[in-house]
Amino acid sequence: MKLFQKSLLTLYIFLAAGAAGAQVTDGAFSEGVPEAFEGVWERDDRYVIFSCKDGQDEPKQKEAAAILLKTFYSWYLDRTAEPESWSEKRTLNDSTCPEAERIFIEYRPLVTSKGPAKDASVWEIFLWHPRLREASVIPVAIIGGNLYLNFAVKLNTQGDETSENEGSAQDKKDADPLEGFWCKMSEADGVKVCPPVTSTDIYSTYITKDAVYTIRYWRTDMEYSNEMAFFSDGGQTFSVVKHIQSAGKIYTCANGRSVTIRNVQKTNDRPQVYELDGAAQICGLGEPYLKRVQDVGSQEAAVALAKKYFAQRAPNPDPPFPPSNLDWRMDQINQLESGNQIIQAVRKRQREFAEKYPSREIY
Repeated sequence: MKLFQKSLLTLYIFLAAGAAGAQVTDGAFSEGVPEAFEGVWERDDRYVIFSCKDGQDEPKQKEAAAILLKTFYSWYLDRTAEPESWSEKRTLNDSTCPEAERIFIEYRPLVTSKGPAKDASVWEIFLWHPRLREASVIPVAIIGGNLYLNFAVKLNTQGDETSENEGSAQDKKDADPLEGFWCKMSEADGVKVCPPVTSTDIYSTYITKDAVYTIRYWRTDMEYSNEMAFFSDGGQTFSVVKHIQSAGKIYTCANGRSVTIRNVQKTNDRPQVYELDGAAQICGLGEPYLKRVQDVGSQEAAVALAKKYFAQRAPNPDPPFPPSNLDWRMDQINQLESGNQIIQAVRKRQREFAEKYPSREIY
């Protein structure tokens, strides 16, 4: 936790300088489950319920979470992680562990959107897994009813682009909301029962009218600073933050004390699938990791979901042979059986069995 406390202030300073259309919070942990996380969240392999009320043996800011896994090709719902108070209504069978995992979560807000159209926010969630001393930190962005692990925050780098030809006021008014420097956060591979794996590199982008510049940030042991780094393309010079702190790690785009960025990739590949908040300051990239499917998350909601999956029945399997147009006639079958000693012996055994056990049906 010392690393977070040491560089927390500088992180918010750099976010405050950039997120013009967003409100940067003070970084204090949220009491209980924030409203943005309430409800039931779903993806193709699991349900996640953040708003579980069970913190009797933990500090108040830590709340238990529930993770329901869709197992057996989504035909069964396993309540893998849930609060201890839910154990009374737990369904036990050969596919369920006798005791569920206990996972606690703390929520720390980073940025809250001020856009009029959509509510959006950026958070760091701290997952406390059993038998582990340190929490797993996962940066997440919530835009409307979608939760993203792959997202970026737009930063105003203060004179980030300089060229001989300055754009007119009309050009600035008609500017694409994607244009500018988009600072990405480290991406985790999921909200899971086991500790997640976070990315070792961060690929932020600087988008202009004519190009997309991809800047690689890698993990470093150097101290965090508010320095700016620079790269050029012809007569244009661009500035971006040199360091990014995310999930308790520090990333840099320049070696040592240098502020020159090398090996910047220039393409025309703009994001194709994304979601912007109302102020165009938070961008969820690709498909969301989780979607909110219910506004209320509780034990009753988890039990109802489990019963829904338990009630499912697999469809009848396909016939082993394709449909046939053959017209079987019993008189012809009897003609084929007549004179066949093997078949006649089988029929005799069947008759003897039926006479000996008249209550049993012969198939």
